[in-house]
Amino acid sequence: MKYAVIGDKGMFGAEMVQLLLEKDIDVTGFNRSNIDLEVFTAEELAAQLEGFQVIINAVAYTAVDNAEAELFEANSTNGIIAGKLAQAAALLGARFMQISTDYVFDGMGKRPYLVTDAINPQSEYGRSKALGEQLIAESRANYTILRTAWLYGEFGRCFPKVIAGVIENNGSAMVVGDQFGQPTWTRDLAEQVLAYSLVENPPKIVHAVASGKASWSDFATEVANSLGLSGEDVVTSITTSEYPTPAKRPSWSVLDNSSDLVQPIGNWRERWLVAADKVLSSR
Repeated sequence: MKYAVIGDKGMFGAEMVQLLLEKDIDVTGFNRSNIDLEVFTAEELAAQLEGFQVIINAVAYTAVDNAEAELFEANSTNGIIAGKLAQAAALLGARFMQISTDYVFDGMGKRPYLVTDAINPQSEYGRSKALGEQLIAESRANYTILRTAWLYGEFGRCFPKVIAGVIENNGSAMVVGDQFGQPTWTRDLAEQVLAYSLVENPPKIVHAVASGKASWSDFATEVANSLGLSGEDVVTSITTSEYPTPAKRPSWSVLDNSSDLVQPIGNWRERWLVAADKVLSSR
């Protein structure tokens, strides 16, 4: 099969392309240099993507705080463009794989969110991703939406690289400890996307996150340990109220990743230990 990765220069898109190339799978990357997502209609996108059996949308507006003011940009990228690409996939009879987010939930849960739980985004970023999910569901495409969370990877800016820089520059870091989620390696997400793209009757929604749960300060502690430091000594846990942001972050972002079709991603801490050298050496 031929795969198209839309947004191949981003943190996840670059990882997805690399994985497919390593597996000797026919893949073409698309970005602003060779596709016009804003201007093209679904029909024009279908004409450009003809011949691909799987279309993976790795395009995303991810500036969570900026989205509170940049509603047009967030909704255009995360909503309208996602919907147009899904419509193009429907016209082509291609599989469509969409990357979504834990931010579609309100973060007030007490147990891991199921794929069947109602969404209730609390930020403009979350609402823009929810719009994308809605438009994809209405597109008539053969789609799978993979909700992920707390992504980090070799390509691009991510939490471990940023916090490693803070610790190295300042000798310590204060990190929020009352928001819980699942740090997820882009490589593991790419493996999930590939696996689900090969499932004959795929689910419409998947929670593609690492197993277990962590706070941001837990994750920062592991990053510090990977730098050869004592994480408990250099990372101080603070509350969300001590680190206010324009966008409301979910306090509980733990997703149920159980599946009978594909092996779920392993424990976040174990996966970080595998990823750490590659991620931190790419700073």
